[in-house]
Amino acid sequence: MPRSPWFRSPSPRFARSLCYSVYFSLALIAGMSSGCSNSDTADTSQATDDATLPLTQPGESKTDANETDVSGAGEGRADAAAMAHDAPEKGESLAPTSPVAIPDPSTAATESAMVGEAIPVGEAIPAGAPQPDNQAPNLLTMADPVGASESVDPKRRQLRANLTPDELHEFLAGADSDIQAIASGASGIQDPKEAFAEMRRISQMKLEAARRLQNHADANADARSDGARGELQSLSHLAALGDLKSAMELEKLATANLDSDDPRLVTDSRLVLIGFAIESLQNGEADAPQRIVQQVQGLANSDASSDIPAMMVMGQARQVLTQFNHDAEAKAVRNTIIELYADSSDPQIAKMAAQLAGNVQFDEIDRLLEQAIEGETIATANWTDAVEALLIASPDLQTVQYLAGAALQFEGLNQPQLAEATYKKLQEQFPDTNTATGQEVQLAIDARKSRVDAIGKTFDPDLKSIDGGELSIADYRGKIVLMPLWAMGFPESLQLIPHLQELEEQSPETIAIVGVNLDPAGAPVAEFVRQNKLNFSSYRAESSATAEVPNEVAARFGMVSMPFLVVLDQEGRVASIDYTIAQLQQTLKRLQN
Repeated sequence: MPRSPWFRSPSPRFARSLCYSVYFSLALIAGMSSGCSNSDTADTSQATDDATLPLTQPGESKTDANETDVSGAGEGRADAAAMAHDAPEKGESLAPTSPVAIPDPSTAATESAMVGEAIPVGEAIPAGAPQPDNQAPNLLTMADPVGASESVDPKRRQLRANLTPDELHEFLAGADSDIQAIASGASGIQDPKEAFAEMRRISQMKLEAARRLQNHADANADARSDGARGELQSLSHLAALGDLKSAMELEKLATANLDSDDPRLVTDSRLVLIGFAIESLQNGEADAPQRIVQQVQGLANSDASSDIPAMMVMGQARQVLTQFNHDAEAKAVRNTIIELYADSSDPQIAKMAAQLAGNVQFDEIDRLLEQAIEGETIATANWTDAVEALLIASPDLQTVQYLAGAALQFEGLNQPQLAEATYKKLQEQFPDTNTATGQEVQLAIDARKSRVDAIGKTFDPDLKSIDGGELSIADYRGKIVLMPLWAMGFPESLQLIPHLQELEEQSPETIAIVGVNLDPAGAPVAEFVRQNKLNFSSYRAESSATAEVPNEVAARFGMVSMPFLVVLDQEGRVASIDYTIAQLQQTLKRLQN
């Protein structure tokens, strides 16, 4: 599936294991219908994809994480395109470090909450998705835990000695609730280091409480089971927070738990072991594909067949197996998903199962696109054949959006022949602009033409700055101007700013940043800029949901996704529209010589 080309960098083994540990530790809390958190206190109702506090390991980018589902891929009517051509719908997530999202069955069918994945450039927005609000969003990201405060606030949750089994059970439920609140940003903790330290402190206490419950003389069988499951969860939390020793202990414990007589504990352990097997596959271990299939089949034969987290884990496993060309194993997992969930009486679950099971034609074209992203040469004829096969198998809006997104990726990869071949096939297949698919194709083609036409044109709009003052590109003559188009309603549009600021700091005499804000009238943009210390000038180009062209600037540049960067040369002319750091570096080298 097309993914954001910004900030792609390989992640080491440990970072990937953390990614899976984060998912499994929180999925275990959210997905258990009963267990150590068997209390109303452990509420997951607010733990949706909007409840996000990014958990980012120091120096790590997770944009190379595994592909997400293909249900909404493509250029299509993304918010950036909406600003240029249609009314905004919802912001796509292009975060280089994806937020932790606890799966919620009410939204999972339209928005996969796989940790470590980013919705790609040009992602289509699911129908009925909520509108972005105009409040300044929280851009908090998780920082390096080193040096985090370890002081204990007496008002925070504490683990007392000599607790009864019921009290330990209640403590585990409360600890789960606390962790969810911190991860969602609902706890009121604003400092990332403090949030990191507090989650670690609570996880350590939860581990101790779980072990006490397992070994308590007065605990019955159910309580001991809850303690065992709590121990597994706690180790997952700690592994997710960077504790390598806990990660090693977690894998050992999960393996041992497979021999347990407790079916719930076995299911939880299989979820964890699938994550470790996926990591092993990414690191080239020969038996990893078979281990994944074995654990998935074990899940299929357990009571987990009705669990949303189990289905999502199976979908993740299928995608990774496909990515690494283990087609037979991917097919086996796909068949398991279809068998268990495709005929569910819940239409949301059935729809999600179809998405997670995937499509063989999408799998093949995904593989080619991934090879292109990794720098391999893709023959135009091979790509065209794959596009034709996909259009024959799935001639629908989803396919159009996917292929339009792929074409945009090729533009960013400086492979215009593959982009041209994609647009050509789309136009041949969907010539009727009175249909939804035809309109989608025309939107993509028109936006591309705008991007091409913009090159070489002078840009000095008659617009005020965000504070109402005068702002002119003429004042920056002699400098290269890096111009991000951004909106406070879509924080992903600002994710390239730190890199741009580094470039400006390195060459302050030759490089400047001048943004273009696209928020609608009435948005508290000036306050947002002050709160987030955005120390660069920006034009204010208001968007309107009722205008024929909602945003003239976005339309002029053919913007269909965020982040979006226009580069102006020393004379104020559009030198390039860049989609990758490599592209930007090439542009700067050309303009500086």
